[in-house]
Amino acid sequence: MLTKIFGVAFALLLSVSNVFAAPPPAPVIKSIGGYWDGFTVQNGRYFGQIVAVPKGGTNQYKNFLASDSYNYGSLAANPYYWDISGTNFGNVTGTLDFGVNPSPFTSVTIVSWTPTNIRVKVVAYNMFVSSPISLTVHTSTGQVSAPFNDHVAGTIKGRGAGQCTWYAAQTRIAHGLSIPPTPWGTNGSVSPTGGLDFGYKPQLWDCMIYSGIHIAIISSPPVQKTNGDGSISWTFTVSEYNAAWSESYSSSTRTYAVSKPIAPGLRIVTQGIGTNLGPNWYATGYFR
Repeated sequence: MLTKIFGVAFALLLSVSNVFAAPPPAPVIKSIGGYWDGFTVQNGRYFGQIVAVPKGGTNQYKNFLASDSYNYGSLAANPYYWDISGTNFGNVTGTLDFGVNPSPFTSVTIVSWTPTNIRVKVVAYNMFVSSPISLTVHTSTGQVSAPFNDHVAGTIKGRGAGQCTWYAAQTRIAHGLSIPPTPWGTNGSVSPTGGLDFGYKPQLWDCMIYSGIHIAIISSPPVQKTNGDGSISWTFTVSEYNAAWSESYSSSTRTYAVSKPIAPGLRIVTQGIGTNLGPNWYATGYFR
């Protein structure tokens, strides 16, 4: 009988001790890094403008976390990820809250979860520019971290928000078109003023490349005019980002003109395709 009483008392004591047992420690986020693409994204973050920014220029998205929106066809093919480092995340996958409403992310996929590291692939919509986030980790046992405040910038295959390459890519994607395989890739040549014509005829959504350092896009249907002497001109709008190193949009009306034939099938470019980059810049190639 005494043994039974002691057994009941011990069970009650154990039950009380469990009630007052300390809960698991709360998770702590220490840093967020991630994928290196060897170009504009380093340790999960957008590197910013890739050359020295002149006076008056901006670099407002530098070191923001990069959320790449390009459609790679599958999650496995998308190389961009973030690594959330910290402590007390637990062994069982929990959830993440980025504190953005409405969310700019079209998908958030947790790739792996350990007590000290969470790898996640975060994909934004195509037109996404930037947003602050306030990340919290929620463990499987109900503990919640303190918010970790950061910023996210949109990228498209590594082309960072506010860049000429990013704007050209997002515009073509929005119209169901392919993008240059490299940021300033071409599949045809265009001559500047005074050069021999390569037979180029401007088309809507053509990407215009300027000596491999700038890209713009034809954003209105070109209007063609054939003159009495046989010369031809096309007038259209050229839209671009970052022409003044300000990571902002600008546009201008441009004309591409060629002379009358100087030999069968041969003309001279009398007006090259300019850009807001400066008065002496003319397109040297295009991507269609």
